[in-house]
Amino acid sequence: MVIKFLTDRGITLSYHTIGFIVFFAAFLLVYCIMHSGLIRRGIILAANLAFYYFMGGTGALVIVVGTSLVVYAAAALMGSVYLQFERTSADMKNREKKIYLKQYKQRSLVFLVFGIILVLGILVYVKAGRMLHFPKVTSISDLRPGKILVPLGISYYTFSCIGYLLDVYWRKAKTEWNYFNLLLCMTYFLSIVEGPICNYRKLFSQLKELPPMNYERVCFGFQRMIWGFFKKLVIADRIAVYPAAAFASPGRYAGVELVIGMILNVLCLYADFSGCMDIALGASEVIGIELEENFRQPFFAETAAEFWRRWHITLGGWFRDYVYMPIVMKPERMKRVAAVRKNRGPHAAQVVQGTFPLLLVWIMTGLWHGTGLDYLVWGLYWGFLIILGMITEPLFTKIESACGMRTETAGWRVFRRVRTFILFGIGRMITAGGSLEAFLLIMRRMFSELRLWVLFDGSLYTHGVDQKDWYAALFGLILLWIVDLLHEKNIRLRKTIAAQPLLIRWSVYIGAVLFILVFGVYGNTFDATSFAYAVF
Repeated sequence: MVIKFLTDRGITLSYHTIGFIVFFAAFLLVYCIMHSGLIRRGIILAANLAFYYFMGGTGALVIVVGTSLVVYAAAALMGSVYLQFERTSADMKNREKKIYLKQYKQRSLVFLVFGIILVLGILVYVKAGRMLHFPKVTSISDLRPGKILVPLGISYYTFSCIGYLLDVYWRKAKTEWNYFNLLLCMTYFLSIVEGPICNYRKLFSQLKELPPMNYERVCFGFQRMIWGFFKKLVIADRIAVYPAAAFASPGRYAGVELVIGMILNVLCLYADFSGCMDIALGASEVIGIELEENFRQPFFAETAAEFWRRWHITLGGWFRDYVYMPIVMKPERMKRVAAVRKNRGPHAAQVVQGTFPLLLVWIMTGLWHGTGLDYLVWGLYWGFLIILGMITEPLFTKIESACGMRTETAGWRVFRRVRTFILFGIGRMITAGGSLEAFLLIMRRMFSELRLWVLFDGSLYTHGVDQKDWYAALFGLILLWIVDLLHEKNIRLRKTIAAQPLLIRWSVYIGAVLFILVFGVYGNTFDATSFAYAVF
């Protein structure tokens, strides 16, 4: 009924819309009435499928269910092999058991490869179709040669599925024999749009033991959702217009305007993506499920490597667990690294150990984000920066020591953070224009025609963001920085607010909602932008 009501009115269920608020409120009402864990899991599954159908259409729903059947079958076949191993090796000694296990892992490998090829093949098909600019369709009946059907969140659930299959193969996770539990995790509507990329082992365990509703947890969850709405509606959607226009026609803008566009593009992406995560994690927290954090104050990072430990954390964690570490831990590679460590020292060993896996990870990361040459270059750009930082770290340590530089001072840390921000901004420009040619044009224009006077003659108010919008955005960005600064100092505002008397606490909640309603960018005449990573 709720879905039909929303569909008839052309309302979307994107997390930052009234449609999602209505959908989540209806879901939560039914969820709270029921107390049985089994029934609640059924309610979540029904919400997952309804949400996915509404957002992606019939065709996308068929594909995601079909993918879940492939993953379930591959994992079940591997699980059956390992069950047979457990039965036949029960009385064996450890050494004999290890040799016997290798034989069974070889049998399981066939099912692993089968599952990964089919699951990954759909993702490759979608990425290739986008690269070739095939028209998008929403129904399988409309699918023709030269057209593509793009399931919602395909990059996220594909990586989660591959991680699950690898965990079963490596015997880090038990096979999930209940198909509906697997489907429940795979289509979880609070993670499928933009992540975080879920580890099914952790999600399985939480969904099987759903906690009772808790007032404090519900308040914390709604607090976080409000903060996410603030980031998205007050900051991201307000400033998104400027960089979008600037990078679409860079020849019309002064160099300083493009520099501002680069800065706003970075801040907009952060407010948008982290805002989506706040809404998703907050809504999930309301029902007692803790999803993994995806951001940790990334603009306080002082190096490229540290930045990517703070930004899109679950993507980096996936590549670490399923690509980087399996390569690094190969016995023959470890022997080679040990020999280098003995002959050349620990730093040389670190370089030999990490260079190739890091390069491969960043090529794959670039291709995960997009299939054009610009995304490949973007991946190589970050791979080069991180590898270069690893190689030159001892050299810069010696230079700093020789020059007597006080690297522990606040000024030096600020310099390193600004440098990392600029490096991220340049990286964003590689893909923001849509091609490498556009990137080169933007970078050239930034330094060839500065025209600093446009900062003072009112020109900045003519690019879709008027003076009032600039003030509102500036207030929002300052508040965002203050909150991130407090979080960096391990001061959690949610706990501080929750500890206040009832009147003060609820005054803050209501005031925050009213502020978003007054200053948020939305309404009948406004076409709300989708979350930046919802297309992945």
